[in-house]
Amino acid sequence: MSKKKKKVIAKRRVQAKANKQRKEKPKIKYRRSASNIAYEERPAIAAIDAPPGFRSVSMSQGLMEFAKPMMEFVEKGTVKELNDVFQLALPIWNYDIALEKSNSIIDKKDIIKPISKILKLNAQESAEFFDMMIQRKQHLFPKEIQPADPLIVYLKKEEHYHIKEFNYNSLNISKEIYLPAKEDNQLVQLLNQIDDYINKGTEYDEWEDFYFKMVEKCKKRYKTWLEFKGLKEFSEEFPYNIEIYLNFIYCYFHEDEINLKKVKAVNFVEFFTDYVLRKVMAEPQEYITWPPSIKLFYSFLKEICYFDTPEKVIKLVDDFEPIFVKIIKVRYS
Repeated sequence: MSKKKKKVIAKRRVQAKANKQRKEKPKIKYRRSASNIAYEERPAIAAIDAPPGFRSVSMSQGLMEFAKPMMEFVEKGTVKELNDVFQLALPIWNYDIALEKSNSIIDKKDIIKPISKILKLNAQESAEFFDMMIQRKQHLFPKEIQPADPLIVYLKKEEHYHIKEFNYNSLNISKEIYLPAKEDNQLVQLLNQIDDYINKGTEYDEWEDFYFKMVEKCKKRYKTWLEFKGLKEFSEEFPYNIEIYLNFIYCYFHEDEINLKKVKAVNFVEFFTDYVLRKVMAEPQEYITWPPSIKLFYSFLKEICYFDTPEKVIKLVDDFEPIFVKIIKVRYS
């Protein structure tokens, strides 16, 4: 495995761990009518125009981008807990905001001391690191151009990328018939059970444990299927993508009840224009892997006998894929 590939996998694992640690239990689940819910319509993040040279990102994603120099300490193994990184990044971020308002009551020594302890830097290195992070925030997120919406920030484009469409010729899929194993049958049972809970309107808290058990088994079995089909090169990346997709389907508010079988075109519009761009920080070219990973996932669901006719869903992804690629090109070029 190349060094570049290993680095990508390491970043994926850091991202996955960060997502898991920041994951909140959903408070609202599926309902047939959303008329009694106070729901504020918001534009998709892909539809929010940023000033030239900037792109719109969620506040949480902006904070992760800001914290990249600290994330390198995680990748190197100096820092074991991701929570420690964000506990360092947020006070620095807030300190700079307080400076902008000229009412800082925070002593920067109280921030520098934890930097020294957690990142294992001496006093001078910690002070220099703190100053660098303040400059980084002011450079990436200039206060004079930031939007009024506190949930969105404009992030400076430091690099420009040449985004390529996914090379489907690289998917040399074996035609050998996949025979579902016992674990695949167990996965189908979990999926059907969760679908039953949703159809009956059962509160999420009652099937939460089933959901997380399903996600872990789904990733493992999809990985096994990809390897069986001769797609080992994608067996780390695609299951990670699917975890994000499953979270969107089952742990995100939708006005109509959906599951893997009932997903509609409007759901894919929301997923590709907003959800994945808000929730995931990835290398620009990595976003292009979401459509093929989802389409292959539905082929997997068919072969394990969960979904007999996934072709319509695959067609929905096919139809939106060129639009999604164009969105990524605009955001990162």
